[in-house]
Amino acid sequence: MRRDVVLPGIALAISLLLAFMGVVVVTAQQAVVTVKYIAGPLPADPFSNLWPAPVEVPLASQTLVYPLPAATETRSIGVSAVYNGTHIAFLLTWSDNTQDVATPGGLDVFPDAVAVQFPVSKAQLPYICMGTVDNPVNIIYWRAGFGAENLVAGAGYGLNPQQREALGLQATPASPVELLPASAQVINATAAYKDAKWYVVIIRPLGSVHPLMASLAEGFSAAFATWDGAKGEIGGLKATSGWVTFQLEKPVAPTAPATQTVRETVTVTQTVTATQLVETTPTWAWAVIGVLIAVIALLAGLALRRK
Repeated sequence: MRRDVVLPGIALAISLLLAFMGVVVVTAQQAVVTVKYIAGPLPADPFSNLWPAPVEVPLASQTLVYPLPAATETRSIGVSAVYNGTHIAFLLTWSDNTQDVATPGGLDVFPDAVAVQFPVSKAQLPYICMGTVDNPVNIIYWRAGFGAENLVAGAGYGLNPQQREALGLQATPASPVELLPASAQVINATAAYKDAKWYVVIIRPLGSVHPLMASLAEGFSAAFATWDGAKGEIGGLKATSGWVTFQLEKPVAPTAPATQTVRETVTVTQTVTATQLVETTPTWAWAVIGVLIAVIALLAGLALRRK
């Protein structure tokens, strides 16, 4: 049997077989974190049993700011989240072989750090690298030895001095990333370093207390970044994630007690966080593509035979 006939036939058979078996190539993956509801105080202890299982979010070394890393390094950060009626808490966990903590007044040290970035507006996801003038981002930035700050990025150069004054910002922006006014510094953070890992808890209000602070009262998106101080990472030298979707678990409404209760029943609700796979190509499309590839290969074979 001729080779120019066998190869197209094999390609067609494989394409049709995968299509009819329902095997679809997944071209995009989006992490989804379920924010567990807690009726009471949120845990500030990173080792509390109230935290749900973390979702691992991949991070990649940046390739935009010089000097570029010697090699692209892939990392990950574990993300857990809980909320109550007023606040939301994040537990961020990542591996780091060295504990780099800045000491005020001491020698210059690049501290280990982590940041969480939220879109200020939910109308459209902003540019992942700290937003734009038209679509800014709200950033919580934690550094070992300094604590957490509530920042905004991208908005500064799109505001006139009067607007900036009304928002409590400096009259002239000195950087695309700015510190929000003291009234918006409503972030609490605790951290622990154990077994070559950082555990950082960030607690903030569920809603917004400033026009340039993101509201998280409904489903939202967030992105993450980490800095390894031992590697001299600071500023744009960091490892970053893509956008991650967060879904708030709905509170369970209390049920009315039965008129005749023999004994109390305790119901344990388990929250499962998962990774949602987003299929961007339907099954029928792959079948059509397979047929087209087979036809093209067959025509090419016929053309070669005629030469």
